[in-house]
Amino acid sequence: MNSKYKKSGVIIAVVGVVIMILTFITNIIIERKIKNAIDDLPKTVDVTYASIEASVWSGNLTLFSPYVIVNGETTDKVILETESYTIEVNSLSYWDFLFNDKISMESIVVNDLICKYKHNPLVKNDDYNRSFLDKIKKAIQVDKIEIKDADVLISNYDTDSLLLSIPKFNFKLLDFKINPNESKTNKNITFKDYECNAQHIKWATNEFENITIDSAHVTHHSANFKGFELKTKYTKADYSKILEKERDHFNLAVKEIQILDMDFGYNDEDVFYFMSEKIDLNTPDAEIYRDKLVADDFSYKPLYGTSLRDLDFNLGLKRVEIIDGSISYLEKVKSDEEAGRLDFAAMQASFTNIGNTFGNDDTVIQIQSTFMENSSLNVDWNFKVADTTDQFIFKADLGLFDATQMNQFTQPNLYVGLDGELKQTYFTISGNPIVSRIDMKMKYDEFEISVLKSNGKEKNKFLSSLANLFVSKDSEDDKKKYRYGQAEEVERVTNKSVFNFIWLSIKAALLSAMTGDGNK
Repeated sequence: MNSKYKKSGVIIAVVGVVIMILTFITNIIIERKIKNAIDDLPKTVDVTYASIEASVWSGNLTLFSPYVIVNGETTDKVILETESYTIEVNSLSYWDFLFNDKISMESIVVNDLICKYKHNPLVKNDDYNRSFLDKIKKAIQVDKIEIKDADVLISNYDTDSLLLSIPKFNFKLLDFKINPNESKTNKNITFKDYECNAQHIKWATNEFENITIDSAHVTHHSANFKGFELKTKYTKADYSKILEKERDHFNLAVKEIQILDMDFGYNDEDVFYFMSEKIDLNTPDAEIYRDKLVADDFSYKPLYGTSLRDLDFNLGLKRVEIIDGSISYLEKVKSDEEAGRLDFAAMQASFTNIGNTFGNDDTVIQIQSTFMENSSLNVDWNFKVADTTDQFIFKADLGLFDATQMNQFTQPNLYVGLDGELKQTYFTISGNPIVSRIDMKMKYDEFEISVLKSNGKEKNKFLSSLANLFVSKDSEDDKKKYRYGQAEEVERVTNKSVFNFIWLSIKAALLSAMTGDGNK
């Protein structure tokens, strides 16, 4: 062989060996740097692992069996505990790290993560964010962050009670950036898009209710939840025993919730916002129970316009649809009586402009449903959230209705029995937070009232006869005509709900229509 080629071959071989040695040494140096960096973490953070593998040429780094414990800064109590199969860092740019004062990489992948976090509700979110950002000195850019097959558990810092459980969680975040020098909250941490898939979610929303979700799929602009349930944690009897003031007992199930064209985050004034063009609630089924034997809650109950206007964040839901819904409201007044019940079925409803971001546009609520099994009920309700006087208009149209259907509610709650048919009832309520006016027209046949004794069972014949003296049994001899009723200055009971206000107005108009002259 030509000595020239031999010499070249030797040189190439030597260079190759040198490169391999330098690569090996560099990888060892990188691994030691990572180890030193882990060792230099604050005393509140403890990180262990089985091994580290680094590749200087690819920029890849793998941490095997990492285990992280984070303790509280003022106590020794563990607030975060995580373990995973591997953490992979891919295509880390040493050039950016050395010369551009930036940490950039292609991806971070966390496999088989188990995460246990203890949340302290006394620490504000801003404090968490500031503490996190204060520890970051360089800008960070990651093209993709991925968490695969995670099991997440969040509990209360003081009580260890469950706050959130997600046993099957997968997450992907794209174009993630941290700029620690940016002063605005919405600029510190940014990203382009994300995708989250989770199953068997359980969230303790407060001390009384839990939310469970069979599956969830969430992206930057849409969300889908299947098998959604909101339930009170206790039975009705146990719930009444622990309540200091009356409060609804909830049992709500929704087959599917879809949120479309969603946008949320912080605006330039660092105020949180949540917007959506459309939300669909498919087949919601709700039972709401109120035990009136529990002490009254005398706090002021604002109208919905006030509640939306006074939100501490910006909410803009352009349209919310209820598809094939049902609602039952139960109210217990006497301990030895069954709760009275009102049922609304086959409900189709639309809510337009729900929130505090629509200026002078009306919030409009339109509902079509079946009331008490066989009567059609249509409702049209509107108000302006921006109107500080909280004027509203509530219209309803009730079709053919057997009055005896109401006895299951009126007898235990009002000690009044009803008999007869309401052929058609229309009413319009215009009101504000203090008083209302109602105009009603109705057509009915053979209407009779039975006033019950205090036991709620036996008929008080004298009072029943007296009451029916003032009630016109038919709307008119001419069945095509209506009887009219009006009431003005119907006073609202401000420590009761909006629907109590609606009921007080209806009751006043019914009395006018049945006991007055019936003329318009």
